Amino acid sequence: MLPSIFHKAANIISIIEEHHYEAYFVGGCVRDYIIGRPIHDVDIASSAFPSEIQAIFPKVIPVGIEHGTVIVRYEQESFEVTTYRTEGTYTDHRRPDEVHFVRDIKEDLKRRDFTMNAIAMDANGKVLDPFGGREDIAGRRIQTVGDAADRFKEDALRIIRALRFSSQLGFSIEVNTKEAMKSCRALIDKLAVERLTVELEKLCAGAYFSKAVEYIFELELYHHLPIFKDTPLLLKEIEPVASLAPVFAFVELNSESITAADCTKAYKCSNQLKQQANTLVDAYHRYKENGIDAWFVYQLPRKQWDFFIYLVKQTDKKIIDIEVFYSIRKKLPILSKKELCVNGYDLMKWFPERPKGKWIKQQLDAIEYQIVTSKLANEKSKVKDWIQWNLPVQD
Repeated sequence: MLPSIFHKAANIISIIEEHHYEAYFVGGCVRDYIIGRPIHDVDIASSAFPSEIQAIFPKVIPVGIEHGTVIVRYEQESFEVTTYRTEGTYTDHRRPDEVHFVRDIKEDLKRRDFTMNAIAMDANGKVLDPFGGREDIAGRRIQTVGDAADRFKEDALRIIRALRFSSQLGFSIEVNTKEAMKSCRALIDKLAVERLTVELEKLCAGAYFSKAVEYIFELELYHHLPIFKDTPLLLKEIEPVASLAPVFAFVELNSESITAADCTKAYKCSNQLKQQANTLVDAYHRYKENGIDAWFVYQLPRKQWDFFIYLVKQTDKKIIDIEVFYSIRKKLPILSKKELCVNGYDLMKWFPERPKGKWIKQQLDAIEYQIVTSKLANEKSKVKDWIQWNLPVQD
């Protein structure tokens, strides 16, 4: 019996088969099912061409129709269906110059990166494995489909993906595959850095990250990783973590001249990740100066607590119990600025002779600090009395 995540998707396969086409589960969902890992989404490959899928299902979104991929909407859920295909040359070492739709699943599986990802499974759980993927899974091996150098020349990101799978699964990289990774490593420099960033984050989150780092040094791949080519030894000090924000914060705190901002710029990260990394660096410096107090816990977003604890552990080799945060948070008079008993309108009413300006925010910030640190009660009358003795500075 297949796990429940396959059940609705199996209906898609059945409907396609009723129209006399083939369809299989493919890729990571099949690999993870065989390994016994959690499955987060399923992909379907079919002998039906995109136009034929559109004719079968009433609602189809052509997200990547030129490459054979469409989204089938079925019972309020989305399912990715991709036509079997072969690929032409990869002039840019990233995308095939052209794709050709085919009817043979084995031809489709032949173009995939690693044998463990080149396994198909029908709606009943019967497996089609023409390249020995199950054997490699059983042997905990990462091996390319066909000639390794050809696969990496097609798309050099596969070199980083091999590292990522080693980090996530703890698998070893097969000898020929490993040698081709080394011979083709310069092609990593041709990759769009955004693609590299996605794989790096998954790589750093793997439970067996140290195993991947061993390969990075053995094959001298760090020469082709922005930032780490200048600070390679820091890679050996990083432990698994589910975001690049604490990794880049760690780099700033443990290098002489590289900042978290340098890292996020080099990897073209989102503004959100950049802000998270900078917040962690600032929090670390506040922690070193004042420890963990009410104002510290109030200012550091809850979703950053685990990352901050990670950062301290990595940098200072000190373990902070997260219960320290929860204990302090329970005693906070307010949890956000929205809970202040006063606002800007109150201040303008109390000081009608003053024009609007920076003083309003400055005063609210001061009130917020006083209340959070329990030096002032969150009561309008008490706040008003306090302001009489702490008049806002005139702009």
